[in-house]
Amino acid sequence: MAHVKGHYRKDGTYVRPHTRRTRPKSAPTIPSQRGTSRPDLPQDVTPSTGVRAHYRADGTYVRSHRRRIGAPEAAAAAGGGGLLLLLLLLAVLSSGGGGTPQTSTPSAPATTTSTPSGSPH
Repeated sequence: MAHVKGHYRKDGTYVRPHTRRTRPKSAPTIPSQRGTSRPDLPQDVTPSTGVRAHYRADGTYVRSHRRRIGAPEAAAAAGGGGLLLLLLLLAVLSSGGGGTPQTSTPSAPATTTSTPSGSPH
């Protein structure tokens, strides 16, 4: 634990003296997750998607996080796979390779009447 003396910030606000926790030098720093859910509380059922860390056009860095998606986006995300499946099914059916297999009906055996080779007919 480290003791911090009272001081003024650049913006002029005063920080009272306090004790802060020091991080071990060998362990990697893990950013704190604000608003993380507790295991004993019910989980949020709102659909969400992961956002990768990136830089904005103005140069600011954005950490990776989860973003809630609304009903239209969730429906599109859920229905996207169904649309692909429908297109594949239509492609197979239009090529003639799908559906029920064609079974050939057995034809009646050809009946030939043979005449003995020595007798005139």
